[in-house]
Amino acid sequence: MIEYETTEEDRVDRLMDEWLRITEGKRTAHHATTGKDRDKPSHFMQIVEFPSYEEAMRNSDLPETRHLAEELREACVEAPRFVNLEVTRDEVVDENAMESLMGKVLTDLGAVAIAPLMVIGERLGIFTAMADGAPVSSIELAARTGTQERNVREWLAAMAASGYVTLDPDGRFRLSPEQTVVFTQQDSPYYAPSGFQLFSACAAHETRDKLEQAFVKGGGMGWEQHIPELFPSVGRFFRNGYAAFLVDMWLPSLNGVVDRLNNGGSVADVGCGIGWSTMQMARAFPKAHCVGFDYHAPSIDQAKAAAEQSGLAARVDFRTAGSADFGGGPYDLITFFDCLHDMGDPVGALSHCRARLTDGGVVMLVEPNAADDLAENLHPLSRAMYAASSMVCVPASQAQEVGRALGAQAGEERTREVAAEAGFAHFRRASETPFNLIYELMS
Repeated sequence: MIEYETTEEDRVDRLMDEWLRITEGKRTAHHATTGKDRDKPSHFMQIVEFPSYEEAMRNSDLPETRHLAEELREACVEAPRFVNLEVTRDEVVDENAMESLMGKVLTDLGAVAIAPLMVIGERLGIFTAMADGAPVSSIELAARTGTQERNVREWLAAMAASGYVTLDPDGRFRLSPEQTVVFTQQDSPYYAPSGFQLFSACAAHETRDKLEQAFVKGGGMGWEQHIPELFPSVGRFFRNGYAAFLVDMWLPSLNGVVDRLNNGGSVADVGCGIGWSTMQMARAFPKAHCVGFDYHAPSIDQAKAAAEQSGLAARVDFRTAGSADFGGGPYDLITFFDCLHDMGDPVGALSHCRARLTDGGVVMLVEPNAADDLAENLHPLSRAMYAASSMVCVPASQAQEVGRALGAQAGEERTREVAAEAGFAHFRRASETPFNLIYELMS
């Protein structure tokens, strides 16, 4: 770097041009940039780039370069300042890459903005009022739902811009067949509003304050510290996927489990939350006895109420207990639905389960579908799972004893290691869907 001050800018330019001419084929510099101080026009700075320090020194030793330095001193107010700079960072902003990145940012910003409107639309029945697929105006829709037309009109515009509602040429709105399934059919595995509800609950400001403290001070954030809305929204989010696959695909993939349950076997559903998975198994296998365990008492209370409402109270039981201290058994099947990775001591939990299995009994782990290598998980589904894991799963584990913090994207290899540490000799991937991996563990 050459820093100098001169009132003879034209003379310095001529000197540089002459040096470039006479050193053609000799000089080792490959790029030079000259800048002028806007606030002090007589102040200049020149950065000359070389392949290496050695090449820069070779260039300085040229007779033509030494002559240039003498002439430059005469043209400057005082002697130029020379600095040998070692490049430690060199970045060029790629405009195309910048535009691509900003496109992703804008897409995500729209998703964040639309999330609370999705929750409002479901709660107020606006989507449901459009379920017939017929075109409707904002005036008609507001009348159907008992809402304010101006607010509904803006809501519809936001949904149409998101591709969640279809705008017809006449200015009316409707749901396409696909939109009808995704936004109104609550029993469909494609139903989306429950996911928006889940992440909105995760992002509540009360939660963020606690989560920030966990990031800074450690100690995690317990499941019970989240706002109450999270617990049923998690149940709703997972319920439809379990309904689609649990009885018809996952349980039949396990060694002898279906026969045992049909003949009156017993099930312990560990970390059952509000009990959807437990009740689904009880409904499918009338002779089986199913018990759901969860350390979160408010969730167990909701599960008991749901069992009463559904007429399953005589065949299913719910008890407040942790994963490493639940009682009863021995059990033919012990299940963990998307919860082992949330536990502080998954090895301890599985060790406890191994001691409570019948001879030939099975532990079924349902975990999010993830590869072992992070690079293979850089796709939209894992992005959502990593986000959920950052806000819920990892902090929940850190708040418990041991705090192993497997995370929602633990993958098969780490899950296999945990099972082996717990003493299970048999570990098998029994089934999978795009969203879940199903593992069979046996002693």
